Amino acid sequence: MSLFLENSSFPIELPQHVNISRIELFVIPALAVDSTGFRVCLRLTSDLGIGWSEQFICENDASFDLEHWRELLQSFIGRFPLTSVTERLTEIIMSRGESDKRVCQMFITGMEQIREMGMMPGIGSVTAFQAEESVLQQRAVAYLSLD
Repeated sequence: MSLFLENSSFPIELPQHVNISRIELFVIPALAVDSTGFRVCLRLTSDLGIGWSEQFICENDASFDLEHWRELLQSFIGRFPLTSVTERLTEIIMSRGESDKRVCQMFITGMEQIREMGMMPGIGSVTAFQAEESVLQQRAVAYLSLD
């Protein structure tokens, strides 16, 4: 016997808030032989699960500033209504005239994953990401942890 959630008499209560407890950035040299640059991986840890995003940054990209990214991301540590996270990102981009929107886009992608996990409890296993964290930290040439 199968029971679809849409037919269930129990309403699915979507979370209204998210508590972001940690944001990590791993800067890893590109693995491809012909690539000169870095893979920047962002991981969000929240009470709803883990969110992940990554970008490739060229080696000679002068606009990549890890300290600037730290400053932007630090303001997202804490408990927020899910609806206000998007508003905060828009506000940051508009008020600061962010020329480098990559960090905001990475954060948005990570939050989308967390939001999806919030609708599917039990999906966001921290254990799988802990094993990957060890590998990422071993390969990283730079690491940023905000909590």
